[in-house]
Amino acid sequence: MIDSAVLLAAGRGKRQRPYTDVTPKPLLPVGGRPTLDYVLCAVRKAGVTRACLITHHLEEQIFAYVGDGARWGLSIRFAHQAALRGNGDALLSVPPDWRRAEPLLVAATDYVLEENALLELVQAHHRHPGAIVMSLKECPPEELTARSTVQVGPDGRVERIIEKPRPEEILSPYAASILFILPPPIWDYLARTPPSPRGEIEMQAAIDAMIRDGIPAFGVMQPAPREWTPPS
Repeated sequence: MIDSAVLLAAGRGKRQRPYTDVTPKPLLPVGGRPTLDYVLCAVRKAGVTRACLITHHLEEQIFAYVGDGARWGLSIRFAHQAALRGNGDALLSVPPDWRRAEPLLVAATDYVLEENALLELVQAHHRHPGAIVMSLKECPPEELTARSTVQVGPDGRVERIIEKPRPEEILSPYAASILFILPPPIWDYLARTPPSPRGEIEMQAAIDAMIRDGIPAFGVMQPAPREWTPPS
């Protein structure tokens, strides 16, 4: 059972400007609902009962929208990311007293998730206890350098993941969405992950180190989650 989730809601939303100058990215609406609402509904459907939201940009609006999480049947805590230094640094913003020696779900909050999207990851984790589980999507080659690239073996095991690869580093047409189930060693690996050339501590680099050290990882092929697009 996956009881805990960390939800990444700190980003500035540069690609969505000027809309994110006044509204934080997770509260941009799709179909009359903020993308964060879709994520919180999917988190609860997956059986999670508590979540820590990492916030930074315009975070007061997120506090006001989410409250204590009771509307979604969740117990919500907030953690502030002091500087936007990557999604790995965002995870390290989770207070030490909140981290537990159990697997956790990690999700971005700017996806329009189908209700069962995270439940499918939890079900895969039940089949592979102790493993890393990640949502994979097929992307056109020109998108992979802005996302990630994943090498997948014939048995569905993930053998490598590179965040924002150079063109010569692309391993396959598959990218990892920021939808993961991570085992407890993630905290130790993040703590010793050096900044990338972009100056960011990247969760994917820590995950790749875990895989190279023999921690198994499995991908779940899913449709690419929809993201907010500006009104026409």
